[in-house]
Amino acid sequence: MNNPAEQKNISHEPMHYPMIPPDIPPLIVNAVVKARGIVAIRKLGGGLSGGTVAHCRAVDGSEYALKRWPSTISLERIEAIHRVITHAWNKGCETVALPVSFQPAAKSLSSNLTETVFSMAGEHWELSQWRPGKAVDVNTDLSTIRRGAEVIANFHECTASLQSCRQPAPIIQERLRILTARKQQFPLPMTLISEVNLNAEVASAIRDAANLLLWKWDEAHDQIHRSLSQYADCNTATQYVLRDVHAQHILFSAGRATGLVDFDAVRIDTPASDLARWAGSFLSGPHSAGDVWDAVFTGYQARIPQPSHSNEPPIANLATDLCFAGAWLSLANWLVWLLVERRDFEVPPGILAKRIYNLIQVATRLTDD
Repeated sequence: MNNPAEQKNISHEPMHYPMIPPDIPPLIVNAVVKARGIVAIRKLGGGLSGGTVAHCRAVDGSEYALKRWPSTISLERIEAIHRVITHAWNKGCETVALPVSFQPAAKSLSSNLTETVFSMAGEHWELSQWRPGKAVDVNTDLSTIRRGAEVIANFHECTASLQSCRQPAPIIQERLRILTARKQQFPLPMTLISEVNLNAEVASAIRDAANLLLWKWDEAHDQIHRSLSQYADCNTATQYVLRDVHAQHILFSAGRATGLVDFDAVRIDTPASDLARWAGSFLSGPHSAGDVWDAVFTGYQARIPQPSHSNEPPIANLATDLCFAGAWLSLANWLVWLLVERRDFEVPPGILAKRIYNLIQVATRLTDD
């Protein structure tokens, strides 16, 4: 690596390795190959955020995840997220996908290389430890839902010492702002659906969502406003939380939680936001809402008991109110994103339609209950 000619060859000429997709930039391939001895890279499906992930295997059998972050997330934000994940790992949360260093082997490849982020052409890449296991779906058993809540509690335990404070929960003001914006936009004219070039499956899902909102929006709006307004000025315990920990983000193997992945939304907020998101993943499944919530709260409070004498609202009340608001506002958001803002999402139409139908089921169920 000290030879200038050799360095120039590594930096500018493609190098080919078996089983490595040709559309991954050569500099990135070189960085991970040189740093970790990678012999195979297999791209996986991307998410709704616009990022991509690849599964990497090294010559010594080690496995990694190579991630291209969404273009909307800055380098400074990624580095801040990495600090939170690393802190959680060091405090004992061993299920997190820990970012690993590109250095020192790749150090001379780019001036835009930080310890755990490789930046080039406006893109930011990370390499993290591969977490084994598979995500669950809405039909999973209650004991698995409970174990997932235990993983969330473990993450909260480990990040509480990084930074915490008492303040009005940011997610409350965020949800109320979105509610106000959507109140001004709704109801949307149904004719918008035919004016936008949507896949037939997505158009059908959006039509069902629009019909539900036309029928139930005023009722849902009033309940969200009433339930969240009571917390608007309430100082609650806040700390680093996941903010988007749904069924696809906790992995299991042989009945054991083996991985916690995807930290794009990590920020300081109320821990109740994570319980709301996790429980909401299963409310369209076969279990009653009461059983799902019991499993979530039992798992969480086994590690972090609710104080018997506390001035702040019970976490169960806040979580259930956030879950209701999240389901209805997400439905409203999808209508605005697809019909008004006409955004494009780089995912198969079937996945997008399934996401919308799942929200319809959850919102309907929460309202009926």
